[in-house]
Amino acid sequence: MKLNRGRFQRLLAALFMLSLLFTAMQQGVVEAAGQGETVTPSTQSMQVTNVVVNGQPLNSKTKPMLINGKLMVPLKPFAEAVGATYQWDVKKKLVMLKKWAELVQLKERSRKNEQQLTYEVSGKEVYIPLRDVSVDLGYTLEKTNTHIQVQPPIHGAIKKQIYEGDLVTARKALIRIDSRSIHPYIEAHFPNTELLSSVHMFPQGEALRYFTVNGDVLSLVEVKDGFPLVTYQGYVGAPFGKEFTMDYDPLELFLKNKAKNQWGTYPRLNKPLVYEFTTGWGDSSTTYYGRITTDNKEEQLGKVVNLGTELPSDTKQIMKTFKLPWESRTDAQYAME
Repeated sequence: MKLNRGRFQRLLAALFMLSLLFTAMQQGVVEAAGQGETVTPSTQSMQVTNVVVNGQPLNSKTKPMLINGKLMVPLKPFAEAVGATYQWDVKKKLVMLKKWAELVQLKERSRKNEQQLTYEVSGKEVYIPLRDVSVDLGYTLEKTNTHIQVQPPIHGAIKKQIYEGDLVTARKALIRIDSRSIHPYIEAHFPNTELLSSVHMFPQGEALRYFTVNGDVLSLVEVKDGFPLVTYQGYVGAPFGKEFTMDYDPLELFLKNKAKNQWGTYPRLNKPLVYEFTTGWGDSSTTYYGRITTDNKEEQLGKVVNLGTELPSDTKQIMKTFKLPWESRTDAQYAME
């Protein structure tokens, strides 16, 4: 078969012009959106998979959309699903969401700052980026073939450990999760030393709340709405700075001092506190276990020394795990949220 070069060249030229036209149209849409024009589904978006928040489908007549390569969801139903307050300031071109003490701000998309969180307007709906906003509020995302699950940090296997596990399992699982706060955190000060320490104190028989001392700040953490939440804070210890020494002991500060500059409500405890106190530097550390009585007296019941060899010493101590020998769980162990 003889090749008709003229026809072939005309075909190539037509395809080339079609490609240029398509590129110009795409650039026009992007530029229009960058200038603040309303994004319409017909030009720049497509309907995508369903979104499930806390086990419930996102309650909205308007479906999530893919806009500029990001999965976007309508503002109002998403904020209501996660329990966040929201505001759209049209004049300032700013969207704000807040849950607990966390504030997430989104601005109208601009070429000057492509790294900031942005929102889009489609018709009468304000759309926000699902992943970015969810992560900033402390949620996790998991994708299946047909759904995207938006869940609080306490879910799945770790939720079962915290609510149904024994005291040791539940306590250790909870303190591994980063906490949020119902009030802005107060600034923690740290001793002028390389000595590292941490202390966690649980009411006897409980796993769903605990005290911790970070630097000179005492915090109460409680499980609420699938989150470890700081519900109380206050300063403990001497004035900060020069008075810190290598003997710095946050557990002792808790026992000897009343907290100052407090916010939140300090709970009334009519039961002892079971503690785990770790101190050391580098690969070497010592972990102390014991309890604090209702009259604020410390009873050390065991310790584990780690010299970097991962071989604990004092193995004959009464207590070597985060549980008293006679302690049993008394909180809402089987009451799954």
